[in-house]
Amino acid sequence: MTSAFGNLVAVQTKRTLREPASVFFMLAFGPLFVIIMGAIFGTEARPEFGNRSFVEANLVSFSAIVLAITSFVMIPVDLVGQRDNGALRRFRATPLKPAKYIAADVTVRFAVLTVSLVLMLVIGMTVFGAETEGSIVAVLMALLLGISAFLAVGYALAAALPSSGAAQAVGNTLVYPLIMVSGGAVPLDSLPDNVRSVAQISPLTQLTEFLKDLWEGGTWGDNLVAVSVLGGLLVVATGLAARFFRWE
Repeated sequence: MTSAFGNLVAVQTKRTLREPASVFFMLAFGPLFVIIMGAIFGTEARPEFGNRSFVEANLVSFSAIVLAITSFVMIPVDLVGQRDNGALRRFRATPLKPAKYIAADVTVRFAVLTVSLVLMLVIGMTVFGAETEGSIVAVLMALLLGISAFLAVGYALAAALPSSGAAQAVGNTLVYPLIMVSGGAVPLDSLPDNVRSVAQISPLTQLTEFLKDLWEGGTWGDNLVAVSVLGGLLVVATGLAARFFRWE
C-alpha cells in the first residue's frame, strides 16, 4: 500500500515538474520575485517602510501572490484539463480511490510550494538582509497552514468547475483582485479605508496580515481570528474537494 502510494507520488512529481508553468509559478516565481524586488529597491531602510528595507517589510507578504496564483489558477486549470483530456479517466480504470490520487497530488504540490516559499525567505534574509523580529518557526508554521488551506481551495475549485475554459475564466477573475487587496502586492495601508475593510473578509488578506504580524514579533495567540479563518477554510475546502471530485 505504501509502495503504491510512493509510486503514485513519484509519477505526480515527474508530471508536475515537466510542466513549465507549474515549475515557474509554483517553484521559481517566489524566489525570483524577491530577487527582482531586492534589485529594484535595494537594502536601504526607508521611512515609508517603517525604517526597514522594502524586502524586509514585505518579504512574507509575497507568499500571498504565489499561493493565489497556484490555488486559483494553476491547480484548477491543471486538474480540469486532465479531466477534459481523459487523463483522470485512465486512473478510474484502476482500483485507485479519489482520495489516494488527491493525496498524492497534494503531497507533491505541498512539497514544491514549501520549497519555493522557504527558499524565498532564505534569499530575502541572506541576500537582502531581511530580519524577523519574531519567531521564524512561527512564521514557517503559518506558511504551512496557508499552503494547506489554499491548496484545498484549488482542489475544491477544480472539483466544481466544468471545463478548462471555466477554470481559466474563474481563476483569472478571482486572482488579480484578491492579490491586490491581500497586501501581497500593494500595502494595505495604501488602500482606501472602505476597500481595506472589505479586504479583511478575504482569507488571503488574513494570511498576509497573520504572516506580517508574526514577522514583526506577534504570536499565534495574537492572531486567533486568522488562524480560525484559515483552519475553517482548510476543513471546508477539503470536504468540498473530496465530495465533488470527478474522474470525468
